[in-house]
Amino acid sequence: MIFKLIIGIVVIYFLFKWIRRGSSMIGAKSGPQKIRTTESGEELVEDPQCHAYVPVSQAIGTEIDGKKYFFCSRKCLEQYRKTG
Repeated sequence: MIFKLIIGIVVIYFLFKWIRRGSSMIGAKSGPQKIRTTESGEELVEDPQCHAYVPVSQAIGTEIDGKKYFFCSRKCLEQYRKTG
């Protein structure tokens, strides 16, 4: 009986974590780029070319078609322009 209770609690816990993770990802996909924060509070942006996360202070920012994009390097920026 106790074993079933423990299994049920673990299942509920993982379902709760899965639902919370899914709802936070919905908001993150609404803009042109995903933005996260580090433990120190600095924002991280996702490079749309290689999908690496880079601190905003170190990212290369540019405006393309009226939208602001951030890249981890000039190489990724140039590749994005060629393929985009």
